[in-house]
Amino acid sequence: MGAQPVNKDGEAFVFPLEPRDVEAASFIRECYVRDKGILTPTGMRGIWLDTPLIELKNGEGTIENAFPGMKRMFERFDIDMIKDPVLVFPTLHYQNGGVETDPEGKTNVEGLFVAGEISGGVHGKNRLMGNSTLDCMVFGRRAGIFASEYVKKTKTMGKLTLEHVKHYVDMLKQAGIKPERKAPIILPDYRGKAVLARMIDVF
Repeated sequence: MGAQPVNKDGEAFVFPLEPRDVEAASFIRECYVRDKGILTPTGMRGIWLDTPLIELKNGEGTIENAFPGMKRMFERFDIDMIKDPVLVFPTLHYQNGGVETDPEGKTNVEGLFVAGEISGGVHGKNRLMGNSTLDCMVFGRRAGIFASEYVKKTKTMGKLTLEHVKHYVDMLKQAGIKPERKAPIILPDYRGKAVLARMIDVF
Protein backbone atom coordinates (compact mmCIF):
# COMPACT_ATOMS: atom_id res chain seq x y z
CA MET A 1 0.00 0.00 0.00
CA GLY A 2 2.93 2.31 -0.59
CA ALA A 3 5.52 1.36 2.06
CA GLN A 4 9.01 1.61 0.57
CA PRO A 5 12.09 -0.42 1.61
CA VAL A 6 15.05 1.91 2.20
CA ASN A 7 18.64 1.32 3.30
CA LYS A 8 20.52 2.92 6.22
CA ASP A 9 21.01 6.09 4.14
CA GLY A 10 17.28 6.36 3.44
CA GLU A 11 17.75 5.41 -0.21
CA ALA A 12 15.17 3.32 -2.07
CA PHE A 13 17.08 0.41 -3.61
CA VAL A 14 14.34 -1.87 -4.97
CA PHE A 15 10.85 -1.47 -6.44
CA PRO A 16 8.54 -2.48 -3.55
CA LEU A 17 6.23 -4.65 -5.68
CA GLU A 18 8.85 -6.99 -7.13
CA PRO A 19 8.17 -10.74 -6.81
CA ARG A 20 8.99 -12.11 -3.36
CA ASP A 21 12.25 -13.84 -4.35
CA VAL A 22 13.58 -10.70 -6.10
CA GLU A 23 12.59 -8.50 -3.15
CA ALA A 24 14.22 -10.85 -0.60
CA ALA A 25 17.43 -11.14 -2.64
CA SER A 26 17.61 -7.34 -2.85
CA PHE A 27 17.29 -7.01 0.95
CA ILE A 28 20.07 -9.54 1.54
CA ARG A 29 22.35 -7.91 -1.05
CA GLU A 30 21.78 -4.44 0.42
CA CYS A 31 22.61 -5.67 3.94
CA TYR A 32 25.48 -8.08 3.34
CA VAL A 33 27.03 -7.21 -0.03
CA ARG A 34 26.66 -3.43 -0.21
CA ASP A 35 26.88 -3.04 3.61
CA LYS A 36 23.90 -0.65 3.54
CA GLY A 37 21.76 -2.45 6.12
CA ILE A 38 20.89 -1.29 9.62
CA LEU A 39 22.96 -3.14 12.24
CA THR A 40 20.93 -4.35 15.24
CA PRO A 41 22.18 -4.92 18.83
CA THR A 42 22.24 -8.69 18.16
CA GLY A 43 24.57 -8.26 15.17
CA MET A 44 21.81 -8.98 12.64
CA ARG A 45 21.10 -6.54 9.84
CA GLY A 46 17.86 -5.28 8.39
CA ILE A 47 16.19 -2.79 6.06
CA TRP A 48 13.84 0.04 7.01
CA LEU A 49 10.31 -0.35 5.68
CA ASP A 50 9.07 3.22 5.43
CA THR A 51 5.55 2.56 6.73
CA PRO A 52 4.67 6.26 7.28
CA LEU A 53 4.47 6.49 3.47
CA ILE A 54 1.29 4.37 3.63
CA GLU A 55 -0.62 7.18 5.35
CA LEU A 56 0.98 9.89 3.21
CA LYS A 57 -0.13 8.05 0.07
CA ASN A 58 -3.54 6.71 1.16
CA GLY A 59 -4.68 9.16 3.84
CA GLU A 60 -4.83 9.32 7.62
CA GLY A 61 -6.21 6.20 9.31
CA THR A 62 -5.20 3.79 6.54
CA ILE A 63 -2.80 1.78 8.73
CA GLU A 64 -5.37 1.53 11.54
CA ASN A 65 -8.01 0.26 9.10
CA ALA A 66 -5.87 -1.93 6.83
CA PHE A 67 -3.31 -3.33 9.31
CA PRO A 68 -4.84 -3.19 12.82
CA GLY A 69 -3.17 -6.42 13.97
CA MET A 70 0.24 -5.33 12.74
CA LYS A 71 -0.17 -1.91 14.35
CA ARG A 72 -1.04 -3.54 17.71
CA MET A 73 1.89 -5.95 17.43
CA PHE A 74 4.41 -3.11 16.95
CA GLU A 75 2.79 -1.04 19.72
CA ARG A 76 3.68 -3.84 22.18
CA PHE A 77 7.32 -2.90 21.49
CA ASP A 78 6.68 0.89 21.64
CA ILE A 79 6.90 1.26 17.87
CA ASP A 80 4.34 3.47 16.15
CA MET A 81 4.39 2.32 12.53
CA ILE A 82 2.31 5.37 11.55
CA LYS A 83 5.18 7.66 12.53
CA ASP A 84 8.24 5.41 12.44
CA PRO A 85 9.60 2.92 9.90
CA VAL A 86 9.94 -0.72 10.94
CA LEU A 87 12.99 -2.95 10.56
CA VAL A 88 12.53 -5.93 8.23
CA PHE A 89 14.57 -8.81 6.82
CA PRO A 90 13.68 -11.99 4.91
CA THR A 91 13.24 -15.10 7.07
CA LEU A 92 12.27 -18.68 6.40
CA HIS A 93 8.72 -18.55 5.09
CA TYR A 94 8.16 -22.08 3.89
CA GLN A 95 10.36 -25.14 3.79
CA ASN A 96 9.36 -27.97 1.51
CA GLY A 97 10.11 -31.48 2.69
CA GLY A 98 11.83 -34.06 0.56
CA VAL A 99 9.30 -36.88 0.23
CA GLU A 100 8.77 -37.66 -3.44
CA THR A 101 5.22 -38.27 -4.61
CA ASP A 102 3.42 -39.13 -7.78
CA PRO A 103 0.40 -37.10 -8.99
CA GLU A 104 -1.81 -39.17 -6.65
CA GLY A 105 0.22 -38.24 -3.56
CA LYS A 106 1.61 -41.80 -3.34
CA THR A 107 5.19 -42.23 -2.08
CA ASN A 108 7.70 -45.08 -2.40
CA VAL A 109 6.66 -46.20 1.10
CA GLU A 110 3.80 -48.64 0.78
CA GLY A 111 0.55 -47.10 2.03
CA LEU A 112 2.00 -43.61 2.62
CA PHE A 113 0.30 -40.72 0.81
CA VAL A 114 1.43 -37.12 1.37
CA ALA A 115 0.69 -33.55 0.30
CA GLY A 116 1.83 -30.09 1.30
CA GLU A 117 4.98 -29.27 3.25
CA ILE A 118 6.09 -32.86 3.78
CA SER A 119 6.28 -33.46 0.03
CA GLY A 120 8.90 -32.15 -2.35
CA GLY A 121 6.25 -29.64 -3.31
CA VAL A 122 4.66 -28.87 -6.65
CA HIS A 123 6.17 -25.39 -6.40
CA GLY A 124 9.82 -26.34 -6.09
CA LYS A 125 11.86 -24.93 -3.22
CA ASN A 126 10.54 -21.36 -3.49
CA ARG A 127 6.81 -21.52 -2.89
CA LEU A 128 5.18 -18.13 -3.37
CA MET A 129 2.70 -16.62 -0.95
CA GLY A 130 -0.82 -18.01 -1.23
CA ASN A 131 0.11 -21.18 -3.08
CA SER A 132 -0.30 -23.30 0.06
CA THR A 133 -4.02 -23.18 -0.69
CA LEU A 134 -3.26 -25.04 -3.92
CA ASP A 135 -1.36 -27.68 -1.93
CA CYS A 136 -4.13 -28.04 0.64
CA MET A 137 -7.23 -27.89 -1.53
CA VAL A 138 -6.02 -29.62 -4.69
CA PHE A 139 -3.18 -32.00 -3.83
CA GLY A 140 -4.40 -32.70 -0.29
CA ARG A 141 -7.78 -33.66 -1.72
CA ARG A 142 -6.17 -35.85 -4.38
CA ALA A 143 -3.94 -37.61 -1.83
CA GLY A 144 -6.97 -38.17 0.42
CA ILE A 145 -9.07 -39.64 -2.38
CA PHE A 146 -6.35 -42.03 -3.55
CA ALA A 147 -5.42 -42.97 0.04
CA SER A 148 -9.05 -43.92 0.76
CA GLU A 149 -9.14 -46.03 -2.41
CA TYR A 150 -5.92 -47.73 -1.34
CA VAL A 151 -7.34 -48.56 2.12
CA LYS A 152 -10.45 -50.14 0.60
CA LYS A 153 -8.29 -52.53 -1.44
CA THR A 154 -5.73 -53.32 1.26
CA LYS A 155 -5.90 -56.23 3.65
CA THR A 156 -5.42 -55.48 7.34
CA MET A 157 -1.78 -55.09 8.23
CA GLY A 158 -2.17 -56.27 11.83
CA LYS A 159 -2.48 -54.47 15.12
CA LEU A 160 -1.16 -50.91 15.23
CA THR A 161 1.57 -50.35 17.85
CA LEU A 162 4.22 -47.85 18.88
CA GLU A 163 7.02 -50.44 18.88
CA HIS A 164 8.90 -48.42 16.25
CA VAL A 165 9.33 -45.61 18.79
CA LYS A 166 10.81 -48.02 21.35
CA HIS A 167 13.07 -49.40 18.63
CA TYR A 168 14.28 -45.85 17.86
CA VAL A 169 15.13 -45.22 21.55
CA ASP A 170 16.95 -48.58 21.75
CA MET A 171 19.02 -47.65 18.67
CA LEU A 172 20.05 -44.37 20.33
CA LYS A 173 21.08 -46.18 23.52
CA GLN A 174 23.12 -48.74 21.55
CA ALA A 175 24.91 -45.84 19.82
CA GLY A 176 25.69 -44.25 23.20
CA ILE A 177 23.35 -41.33 22.62
CA LYS A 178 21.23 -40.25 25.57
CA PRO A 179 17.65 -40.05 24.27
CA GLU A 180 16.17 -36.63 24.99
CA ARG A 181 13.22 -37.06 22.67
CA LYS A 182 10.65 -39.80 22.34
CA ALA A 183 10.55 -39.78 18.51
CA PRO A 184 12.69 -38.57 15.58
CA ILE A 185 12.46 -34.87 14.75
CA ILE A 186 12.63 -34.38 10.99
CA LEU A 187 13.16 -30.60 10.86
CA PRO A 188 15.39 -28.54 13.18
CA ASP A 189 13.86 -26.16 15.72
CA TYR A 190 13.93 -22.60 14.34
CA ARG A 191 12.71 -21.03 17.59
CA GLY A 192 14.37 -20.00 20.83
CA LYS A 193 16.75 -17.25 21.89
CA ALA A 194 19.88 -19.05 20.74
CA VAL A 195 18.51 -19.47 17.22
CA LEU A 196 17.00 -16.01 16.91
CA ALA A 197 20.05 -14.21 18.34
CA ARG A 198 22.71 -15.84 16.21
CA MET A 199 24.18 -14.05 13.21
CA ILE A 200 23.02 -15.40 9.87
CA ASP A 201 26.09 -16.33 7.87
CA VAL A 202 24.75 -15.41 4.45
CA PHE A 203 27.97 -15.42 2.47
